[in-house]
Amino acid sequence: MWLYYILIYITAVFGIANTLINILMDKKSEIGMLMAMGTSRKSITKIFLIESTILGAFGLLLGLVLEYFTALAIGSHEIELPAEMYLVLTCMPMKIAAMNFFYASIFAFTINMIAGVYPATKASKLDPVEAIKSI
Repeated sequence: MWLYYILIYITAVFGIANTLINILMDKKSEIGMLMAMGTSRKSITKIFLIESTILGAFGLLLGLVLEYFTALAIGSHEIELPAEMYLVLTCMPMKIAAMNFFYASIFAFTINMIAGVYPATKASKLDPVEAIKSI
C-alpha cells in the first residue's frame, strides 16, 4: 500500500514542478526585466516560492473539500464483503477522522513546497539578457 502512496506523491511532485516550470517559461521575459531593474536573485526565488505556496493553498482547499465529500459519499454506502473471506465482517466499516485530513494536508503542502524549490532556483539563475531576448 505504501508503494501506491509513494507513486502518487512522486506524480504530484512532478505535476506541481511541471506547472511551475511552465509558468517560469511563460514569464521568462518579465523575470529578465525584473532582474535587469535590480531585483535580487533571492527576491526572484521568494516570488516563485510564494507563487508555489498560493497554488498549493488553493489546491489544498479544493482537495480537502473534495476529499471530505467523497468520504461522506463512500461512507453512506455499505460496501459488502464476501462472507467466505471475512468471517466476522459483512460490510467494510468507514470512519472519517479529522486527524487523517490534517496529516494529509500537512504532507501535501510539504510536498508542494519541495516541488516549488527547483523552479524557484531555476528562475533565480536566469540570465537577464537571455531572458529579455526571448520576448
